[in-house]
Amino acid sequence: MPLITLTTDFGLQDAYVSALKAQLYNQLETPEIVDVSHLIDPFHIIQAAYVLRAVYRSFPQGSIHFVGINFNQTPDQALIVAELNDHFFVCADNGFLSLLEPDLKPSKTIVLNDSNYNDQTRGVEAIAHIHRGGALSVIGTPTTKLKQLTQHIPSVHTHGNEIHGYVLHVDRFGNIVTNITKELFQKVRRNRLFEIHARNHVFKEIFNDYHEAIRYDKPKSQREEVGKKLALFNTQGLLELAVFKGSPNYGGGASKLFGLSYFDPIRVAFINDA
Repeated sequence: MPLITLTTDFGLQDAYVSALKAQLYNQLETPEIVDVSHLIDPFHIIQAAYVLRAVYRSFPQGSIHFVGINFNQTPDQALIVAELNDHFFVCADNGFLSLLEPDLKPSKTIVLNDSNYNDQTRGVEAIAHIHRGGALSVIGTPTTKLKQLTQHIPSVHTHGNEIHGYVLHVDRFGNIVTNITKELFQKVRRNRLFEIHARNHVFKEIFNDYHEAIRYDKPKSQREEVGKKLALFNTQGLLELAVFKGSPNYGGGASKLFGLSYFDPIRVAFINDA
């Protein structure tokens, strides 16, 4: 049977997540439910798209992904089910899918039929229907018109000597994920030296992982460990700026130390030989 994943901004303080799961367990006998995250910032569909994009392909094809970010029907926003990349997404038509996979279009999309149930219950009913193998045409009307949101892509400037990007995501450790891809970086770099500028902080080296930045050949008392700033490409191939063992709760996360948040600019300058 297909897996069900949940990505919401419900938080963990209240009973919203439990209520959602209770509805699913009442509809299905033994559903396998995976929590992707319930700590998405309220209504932050860009953050939700980044988080779900990082993991959804790892689930089996046919998995059902519920995106509970502003999951409400209004005159300007429908509730939809989309089959995209061999996965099902139950979400609002608020531009989320265009952020999740900018280069892919759903193979099939329906607008959920009107119902006397509240919106969350309608979403649960849709999940249960798909889980049982039901056809999408039974629960909605086909559509090809989906709301599109344009996510700014990094740009190349000054005759190929700079890349301009921005902060795409800040994780729970305060690490800063940018929208600059490894592919673009290597294409523009052409084996040149570089400087990554993030406000008044400059990075001149990119590591393969966090621990590579630490000089383990030195005695522990002489190492620069906790608090060392570093740059690397994460598992999604995006440029990340981090602080080794940083924690935003104690003032040590990269976002706080560097004074950076969502959409703040990041610049990579490449240095030509004299």
